[in-house]
Amino acid sequence: MNDYETITEGVDKSLDRKYKLWRIRAFVGTWLAYAGFYLCRKTIAVAQPEFMKQFGWREAEVGIILSGYLTAYAVGQFINGAMGDKLGARRMLLLGFITTILMNILFGFSYTILFMFFLWTINGYAQSMGWPSVVKGMSNWFSIRERGKVMSPWGTCYSVGDVVGTGLAAFIIGRVAVTTVQPVGGEAVTYADWRWVFWIAGMTLAVIATIVLILFRNRPQDVGLPDIAIYHKQTTTVETVEKNIWKNAKDVLSRGPVWILGFTYFGVKFIRYTFMFWTVTYLAREKGMGTELAGYISTIFAMAGILGTLTASYLSDAVFKSRRAPISVIMLFGLTLSLFFFYQSPVALIPISIGLVGFMTYGPDFVISAVAVMDFGSREGASTAAGFVNGLGSIGAAIMPVIVGFVATTFGWVSVFYLLIAMSILCAVLMMTLWNKVGTN
Repeated sequence: MNDYETITEGVDKSLDRKYKLWRIRAFVGTWLAYAGFYLCRKTIAVAQPEFMKQFGWREAEVGIILSGYLTAYAVGQFINGAMGDKLGARRMLLLGFITTILMNILFGFSYTILFMFFLWTINGYAQSMGWPSVVKGMSNWFSIRERGKVMSPWGTCYSVGDVVGTGLAAFIIGRVAVTTVQPVGGEAVTYADWRWVFWIAGMTLAVIATIVLILFRNRPQDVGLPDIAIYHKQTTTVETVEKNIWKNAKDVLSRGPVWILGFTYFGVKFIRYTFMFWTVTYLAREKGMGTELAGYISTIFAMAGILGTLTASYLSDAVFKSRRAPISVIMLFGLTLSLFFFYQSPVALIPISIGLVGFMTYGPDFVISAVAVMDFGSREGASTAAGFVNGLGSIGAAIMPVIVGFVATTFGWVSVFYLLIAMSILCAVLMMTLWNKVGTN
């Protein structure tokens, strides 16, 4: 008899069937929701080299647009994480979907850095409603003793979203009209009509959002089912907790491991977002690849990340007995070596080296931001805890475009990789302080 059968032994069979159905719906709905957001996040990463050629912009200039997005995303994590505990996941997801779709469609009509900055900043705030909401939803439907194994396949949502979003954008770029212009006194410039990337992504997300809102409900009680703790016979009653934003925030911020997770995630997300937003540009401008090919190759980062997510989350339960730090530390040191290998790789080995970086990045990224944050936070404040940790991580992501753009332009890309290597080592050292810690929620 497995763990799940032991937990649910004796539960009324009709109740068990209904619970199973709604847990599947919660799993699929939240998975689709966050994967869908990525379709309207990775658009800019692939379109970037094309509008840089069209307008003659450099990395430092484009970094301003990306930083607007990521700064708003970071601020939104803190605000929307708390609001998710107050208003519920479905309402937050609905608002996030509508705003994200609108901003992507409008971005396709933009021509100036200022307008792009404005639209992409609002998009960043809207997208920040996604992660705290889906983590909150999953914490209501799955308990601590099963999260490592359940969250392992669920955590592929943002890896798959990254792959599909990037691949779709690359596919579109390769098939839209190409324009060649001859500036007065300058060289001819050829660029693809990047605007369709944003329009198609926005329309696709509208379809996904409709499916999500049909499938997903905030918690078992909303469909006449008992709380997950009662269902798993961990308790016979569940205290009604006032949805007080400040009380939840105070409780979350009083937990030391949550701060360590947040500071670690600052560095991990800086690294992941560097690859998310700069890989296509790096391969196109530094390695001489076409934008479409660079876009396809960049998907290997997230494809390998799917395996990293599955491996790290599963092993944290199966091998390390629900301790999340050991596997994170091991993979972060592996990331250090992988980053060095990627920069030194000839073009022929780039697919392998970028895959190793993706595998070693996504594993600790997911364990820290999803599984561990639920363990060390609280169920009542799960959205607040997820928002706080992801918020600190998003600060790292927010300053990344300006720093990477400046360092690459001023000192060259080799200095960028030295910076990423130093960050991966620091993150590993921070997580070592939680080596023997096990969550309680």
